[in-house]
Order: sequence, then structure tokens, then C-alpha cells
Amino acid sequence: MAIAVIIVLGAAGCGKSNSSTGATAAPVSASPRPKGTGPLTKEVVRTDLDTSLSDAGVPANDPEYARTFEEGPAGSLPSCTVTFRSVGDETAPLDFARYKAVVGELRERDWQQSGGLREHENLDGVIGDALAILRQRGWTMDAQYGTAQEKSAITLTAYNDVCMKKNGVDASSLG
Repeated sequence: MAIAVIIVLGAAGCGKSNSSTGATAAPVSASPRPKGTGPLTKEVVRTDLDTSLSDAGVPANDPEYARTFEEGPAGSLPSCTVTFRSVGDETAPLDFARYKAVVGELRERDWQQSGGLREHENLDGVIGDALAILRQRGWTMDAQYGTAQEKSAITLTAYNDVCMKKNGVDASSLG
């Protein structure tokens, strides 16, 4: 029904027109995916990760890490995941505030945080590692932050719950 309404509205030309030129303004772009409908595809999850990280200013700098997980044979545990890791150092640090910004961006994309943010201070009294579990429409994600030896990393791993269950792992039990 909603599709029919959209088609009818589109055919009716609901764009705004500029009366002085008679030109029709471009319609407002639609959301990249419908909210709350059906399971998410791996491509949509990848887009959520990429755009959340980009919007939080986290560079994608470890593509080999993601490929190791995502390019497994169809139906294997690695094929059930979408993952990302960025490693920061003194020249391009990734701090806890940046990590919280990533988690916030994911929540803006309808990822629901399950439980609180688990964080631990290191001996210097700053957050040394943190974990947030987020869920959305058949996927469970762990968002991790960690520091060690003057480096820091943000790692996101999303698990397709059905795929994981077929492989004998209950991803929904994370967190």
C-alpha cells in the first residue's frame, strides 16, 4: 500500500516548483533504507558501519582485517560478519571520546544499545577499554575500544544472528 502511495505521489509531481522559472526542485532524498522493515542485508550493515565511522571522523585504515573475516566461504562463520577496525597512534589518535561518537552515530541509525557501556580505566586513570553491544533487526554488534602501548583501536563486528545460529553460535547471547 505504501509503495502505491509513493508511486502515485511521485507521478503527481510533488516536487516544489520555482514559480519564477517554472523549474521543479529536486525532491528530498529518501532514507537509505526503510526503518523497521525486514532483516538487514550485509550491504546495509556495512553502510551503517562505514557512515557511522566516517561521520564520527574515524578513518578506515585496516581493510585487511575486515577482509579476513568477511571473505570466508558462504555459510561459514566469517561470512556471517561485517567488521571494521581502525588503529590510531600518536599521529592519528583514536580516543575514548571518538569511540563514544561512533556508538552515538550507530544509535542514530537505529542500532539499539543493549545494556550500558562497559568501560575500564587503565593505571593512568583514563579509559583503557570499552565495549558496547548494539542490536538491530537480526544483527548483533560489538563495538570495542582499546588502548595499548601508545596505540588505540576501534573495532566493530556485526554478526548476522541467523547465520551464526546455523553455525552453532548464538550471537544474541553476546553482552
